[in-house]
Amino acid sequence: MTDTNTLQFEAYNNFIKDPSPQNAFDFVISCHKYICITASKWRQPDMTRKDKINEIITEMYLILIEDFSSGKAISCQSAFAYLDSKLRRLVNPAKKHFFSSLTDVSPTLLSSNNQFTIDKVNMIEEIVRIIRKNVLGDSVNNHGLVPFLFIHIYPKIHWISSILAERENVSAESRYEADAKRLNRFNNQLRNQFNKLTNGDWREILNWTLTERRHLAWKIISISPREVEANATDDLNLVYNWRDNFDIHAHQDISKLDSALNVYNSMSRCFPKDILVAAEESDFEETSPDVISMLISDFYADESIVKENEEEFESLGQCFENSNSNAEKDVEFIEAAQELNKWFGKILTERYKNTSRNKLNW
Repeated sequence: MTDTNTLQFEAYNNFIKDPSPQNAFDFVISCHKYICITASKWRQPDMTRKDKINEIITEMYLILIEDFSSGKAISCQSAFAYLDSKLRRLVNPAKKHFFSSLTDVSPTLLSSNNQFTIDKVNMIEEIVRIIRKNVLGDSVNNHGLVPFLFIHIYPKIHWISSILAERENVSAESRYEADAKRLNRFNNQLRNQFNKLTNGDWREILNWTLTERRHLAWKIISISPREVEANATDDLNLVYNWRDNFDIHAHQDISKLDSALNVYNSMSRCFPKDILVAAEESDFEETSPDVISMLISDFYADESIVKENEEEFESLGQCFENSNSNAEKDVEFIEAAQELNKWFGKILTERYKNTSRNKLNW
């Protein structure tokens, strides 16, 4: 274990014990080399180096407050693996952007400037909680596995029906018809519950910046180690790997479903039973808007780009182990970290102003 590695572990543990702006800042500084190399791998010519560093640090701060600041403790190794998993997808250019389907898009929507407020952080948390409870609450015959695979592996229904039909030795066509209805019902439930959000109007997301929408999408897609039991960590890593290397044109290995099902069941056991919701058997609109695709699909990277850059992205995780920090000499980095730390302090203050209201509920 290197001195820097020890420094990162200490900084992480200090934040877990005391989630203060200073401890968060110290952790970010300890990851200086990792952040800079990650920024250098980000192929986004319209963003400056500082823009990229800003967005990466913003994401790290949000992960710290949303996933690591309270609740079940996570080991340093698991925390770093989770950070690396989310950040490598952040710098992977998406196949297309949600904004490409809009007309007269305001330039501010494409800005990388941080505009997160406590209201948006709370809305993101509420949206993710609603999605999780609907996926995990539909556990009869593992029906929730369909939206689970759609969200956490790849958002297309045909491959899901195909692999589940192969596993169950049934007709793929009949399986698809049932799964399509199930996913449509799931979308209908989400829309109805989103319309009753207590932290704002979910339709405001259409006016969020690309940075904000990207964070929301990957908050939905990614599964934090704290959402599963300790004995499911290996399966969770296999799910990460399946998602990160998914090829829609290839035949899917049916054995990977075992890991996905183990993670799904582990998440179900970890999620508070009193807020799980059973699947609604009421009538639903046959043309219910595909809410979940709207939130996540445009942020899945093109698998060809992932394969092309595989060696580059593979090297990123190693930087946690040899991140010799010369942050104090990197004026651009220090300025970004300090500016964002002020924002992070405001978010923390607002979040914990009323502990009973703002603490993580799951």
